[in-house]
Amino acid sequence: MRVSLLFFSLVLCLFGCGSTRDTSSWFADNGKTKVLCTTGMIHDIVARVGQDKIDSHALIVGEIDPHSYELVKGDDDKIAFAQLVFGNGLNLEHGASLRYLLAEHPHVVNLGDEIQNKVPQKILKVSGEVDPHVWMDVSLWAEGIDAIVLALSKEDPASSAFYEQNGALLRQEMLSEHSLLQKAMRLVPDEKRYLVTSHDAFHYFARAYLAQGEGWEARCVAPEGLAPEGQLSSQDIKRVAQHLTQYEIGVVFPESNINQDALKKVISCCSHKVRCSDKPLYGDAIGPGDYLDMIRHNVEILKEEWSQ
Repeated sequence: MRVSLLFFSLVLCLFGCGSTRDTSSWFADNGKTKVLCTTGMIHDIVARVGQDKIDSHALIVGEIDPHSYELVKGDDDKIAFAQLVFGNGLNLEHGASLRYLLAEHPHVVNLGDEIQNKVPQKILKVSGEVDPHVWMDVSLWAEGIDAIVLALSKEDPASSAFYEQNGALLRQEMLSEHSLLQKAMRLVPDEKRYLVTSHDAFHYFARAYLAQGEGWEARCVAPEGLAPEGQLSSQDIKRVAQHLTQYEIGVVFPESNINQDALKKVISCCSHKVRCSDKPLYGDAIGPGDYLDMIRHNVEILKEEWSQ
């Protein structure tokens, strides 16, 4: 199957579908398992489990929105060549061309779907839709490690003990970090921990780090829905402005890869003084560091802004 997919990809290449980025080292035959991850958040933990036994490459990099991502030149080659593909699932990668090729690949593991199967009670819904942003809760994202270990071990059985050991160490580190992040957020007064962002990417974060027990739903509100390419209505603006007034929220937070127009409209409708932080949070983009750096960054920015 991998050979036929690669042949199909090479045929497309003859018609102008070659890669625009230099990934020659990833395509080189070096005896390592070739792994493609849709996002940086996935790539980071997969690389931590596989280490030098695998060649892992992230498809969607930088500040690109993964929700609506459509294939660019060379992406089909990467998907066809990969022995394993790790995606998020839960309808995150809903761009038509990407969704089609992921569905066609014989060895795709969607970590969000695996987490949902493992702990369905922890998966959130927003306005009736499953929330795909499971990585925003470090303890929940750690639930995907078993699926990574299993997939890599099936591809490379001789290294299964290596993957299991790395997975166990990574899980321990992530759960320890999760506890530290909770403690850090709880140093912020309860009445300050109300988060307004550009789109609905922070519900898992709010449940894990902003609330103590029940009532986390009121801790996180955004004018745009689960996917930021959705249509924004005047009712959305009014709803968020009313929320800001109700909880006396004085600062809103942009996200690194999303236009700030929606937040500016919300601020303009508020009857009290509200400012927009000049330090964005990372929601759908991993930022310049690794996955845990991304979550730490968000916590530090919130602590800093809420202390003013």
